[in-house]
Amino acid sequence: MPRGFTLLELMSTVAVLSILLVYAVPSFHRIFEANKMQRLADGLHGFVIQSKSEAVLRRQRLWAHIIIAESDSSDGNWRIELTNRSAPGLGTVIHAFSGQPFQGISLTASYASDQISFDGVHGRPSSGNIRFHPNGESSKALKLVSHTLSARVRICSDDRHKEHYGYSTCS
Repeated sequence: MPRGFTLLELMSTVAVLSILLVYAVPSFHRIFEANKMQRLADGLHGFVIQSKSEAVLRRQRLWAHIIIAESDSSDGNWRIELTNRSAPGLGTVIHAFSGQPFQGISLTASYASDQISFDGVHGRPSSGNIRFHPNGESSKALKLVSHTLSARVRICSDDRHKEHYGYSTCS
């Protein structure tokens, strides 16, 4: 006669698994958040590097317009469009980067006129930064920083004393 599990054995197994799950869920949330921040950092960096290359390839000045909706940027309602005109909405969009996959991350830009310009000879971007962090955790912010003179573009942790998401501190 085959022996099965008793109700008491099944209930105790479910209880133990439930307790383990309660402790594991916050860890999974942090892992997903870190992954989303790293994907955004890599995506922004790649977009700017590609924009530099496109300006040199075309031998013309290009502009990346940072368009953030009037509401909070954390809803993913923002985008960056690379165009051949300095005024947003007038030029041909060469390529774009959407914020939709990055809901729950706040983004602010500190570029003149909310745009990054790239010169057509060396692809040098204008100086400024884009700062982004998970909602409610501004202490864990990352920055995309660009410099005109060196033409350098990098991602770094905005906290001067601590690295975040595997990125070194901005110095």
